[in-house]
Amino acid sequence: MEPLAREQAFDLLGREPVAHLGVILDGEPWVYPMSFVVDGDRILFRTLAGAKLDAIRANPRVCVEVSSFDAETGNWESAIVRGTARFVDSDQDRQSVIAQLFDKYATVMGSPMSAGGGLMPLGGQPYVIEVPIEEISGMSSDGGFRIRTKPGRL
Repeated sequence: MEPLAREQAFDLLGREPVAHLGVILDGEPWVYPMSFVVDGDRILFRTLAGAKLDAIRANPRVCVEVSSFDAETGNWESAIVRGTARFVDSDQDRQSVIAQLFDKYATVMGSPMSAGGGLMPLGGQPYVIEVPIEEISGMSSDGGFRIRTKPGRL
């Protein structure tokens, strides 16, 4: 395995469509897949009321992970962000984030974020959350043939 440079970790974060949000709720770890955008040094996403939102309210320290995997070669990359989540309260800022989400996912067929998905920009009155990127790190399989670094290979 090889560490990713900061720029490589940011590049991976910017190009992957799905992230995983790690939170603690009632003393237990939970991981949620999510749609997201990167805007400068922050990750932004929206969520409705529920366990994820409850966890963020109870303990705003979170991590966000993205990864890519090449099924042909077994090569992979992963980036992890740590930060303190906070609510985006301004209606103008919330609309801007939701517009960015619509732009990012507009071409994804069947996505609830796509223009044809039937959701209004503020459908269900979602909460918009930002996670300032306080720390970012990443690892890769190094592109070399190292069986121990390939997922699913013993």
